Amino acid sequence: MKQEELKIACIGAGNSGTSHMIWFEQRIPGSVVTFCDLDRSIFDMTIDGYFGKGANISGDFKQDVGGLTEAFREIPFYTNADEMLNNEDVNAVLICTSCDAHAEMVEKCVKRGLHIMVEKPIAITEDDIEKVWDLLKDYPKVSTVNFTMRGAPVSLAAKHHVENGTIGKIVSVQYVNNVHYGDGYFRHWMRTQNRVGNLMLQKATHDFDIINSIIGLKPVSAAAFGSRLVYGGDMPDDLTCDVCENKTTCPMSVYRMFMDASKPVPAPHRRQCVYANEIDIDDNQTAIFQYEGGVNVSYSQSFNAPQQGGQRGGYFIGTEGIMHLKYYNEFVETPQGQMIAGSSSIDITRYHQKPASRIHEVYDWAGNNHFDGTGFGMEAKLALLTDKDTEIKNSIKEGYISAKMCLAAQKSIEEKRVVDLGLKSIL
Repeated sequence: MKQEELKIACIGAGNSGTSHMIWFEQRIPGSVVTFCDLDRSIFDMTIDGYFGKGANISGDFKQDVGGLTEAFREIPFYTNADEMLNNEDVNAVLICTSCDAHAEMVEKCVKRGLHIMVEKPIAITEDDIEKVWDLLKDYPKVSTVNFTMRGAPVSLAAKHHVENGTIGKIVSVQYVNNVHYGDGYFRHWMRTQNRVGNLMLQKATHDFDIINSIIGLKPVSAAAFGSRLVYGGDMPDDLTCDVCENKTTCPMSVYRMFMDASKPVPAPHRRQCVYANEIDIDDNQTAIFQYEGGVNVSYSQSFNAPQQGGQRGGYFIGTEGIMHLKYYNEFVETPQGQMIAGSSSIDITRYHQKPASRIHEVYDWAGNNHFDGTGFGMEAKLALLTDKDTEIKNSIKEGYISAKMCLAAQKSIEEKRVVDLGLKSIL
């Protein structure tokens, strides 16, 4: 398909959906023809922000205004996905709804033979994950998952080092993600199991996919532990920091955190109380996976790191050396969540080299998020849609494996046992 033939619809116009639409519209004006959501408020606030009429809330996917016109705001809007897909002439769909609706939307698109770009995770329940896999494993059209970190230059470099044998054969991996914006997951809809499943599916799914991509092996079994020690409580579910009488004294108030630590105040729809009664997901988890060939991977994520305490990456231990992949070096973030300075790095120490001969690589991602992976990932989607090759395929198989890892880890937490992933049929 040629670029000019693209007719893209978006289901789910929140931060991610709106930003995906903006990217395609800037890259190929006129390619986004319609969108759907329960309401269009985030879309309108974001577009207003681009044209200097309000606060920009597009967060991780912030793009420059170049290439957008006011006419983009007037593309047809629907509140019902079936109605949109029945009425509009489209050939590709961005699925950016809440995670619990992914499987339903994938099925609607498959029935109509449309190219599919679905947000991670592919689904959040075992039945829905298997349903999406069954629908898409042999699907003749494009089907890809939005793993934004795969396209980051540092991710690809780490993958190439392992492929080229720089550290020999992989023996084990020790990986961590301490999320410096972790409280944000507990300030809006992502804080309940019925909407997101668990935070493995929301956050670790990226890291599991990166690990799988770098080591090139498939996971076999999982053992995990999790707990909620920071967030949740007995406060009203609809309470926000804006109206709370403790807004200047509560240690988790967005205003107190700004005063004490200059942590950016989030958009109005992300200021719910983190001690709300409805919060029922863990805020820290640790998992161990055994991969084919006996390779062991340990993973830990936490959601209460301080503003400059974000850590992501780990050690890849091989038979001939160790590679340290570090996504966060020093970074500077704007109040809108835009990274204006930052870098990632790779350090490799080999057994048969002198210490000063170690490999040290730095990857600057100033001005971009997801470690410079967002733009490259979107370009990869465009390549797939226009029949071009790309290293960043983000296939449904990769999305399926990552989601199965998240479910296995959660099942291990709940049932206190080692869980087999059941992937032998696709290994």
